[in-house]
Amino acid sequence: MILCFLWFLVERVNEKYGWLVFLFLGILWLVVGLNQAFTPDALMEEDVQHILGMSWSELQALSPETALYARWLMGALGMLKISWSLFVLAITLTGFRKGERWAWYTLWLATALLVGQGIYNSVFFGDINEMLQWIPILSINLFGLLLPYRKFFPRNPQSRNV
Repeated sequence: MILCFLWFLVERVNEKYGWLVFLFLGILWLVVGLNQAFTPDALMEEDVQHILGMSWSELQALSPETALYARWLMGALGMLKISWSLFVLAITLTGFRKGERWAWYTLWLATALLVGQGIYNSVFFGDINEMLQWIPILSINLFGLLLPYRKFFPRNPQSRNV
């Protein structure tokens, strides 16, 4: 009896507060995007070293035009992350929070984006270990989708709150 009550309570908490996972992810992506858009040089050192085998300062000295293009590209990707985070936040705070199925299906795009980025990095660098860095954020994303599953797909369709 107590276990049934606890399960019911946990299930209700999941349905009620599962949207907070995507709120956290949206804010996290917003911060990362702002950082990448407005301070790209701070992020370039490791990427340039990994891809080209030289330091960021060496690239700037060797080819200032290439360094300027890389800085612009990093900033543009930051702006893309900002827009993506606003997309996730808007869906989370509207349809997903209310339990509308379209929002649950739409937020699977975040999962597809993360898997696609991991696969692209693995193929580009020729190293499957590049996929490993995406597993924690992908796990949090999947947790956010599966935690409130019963809110979107209840056992008893008449009990659905839409």
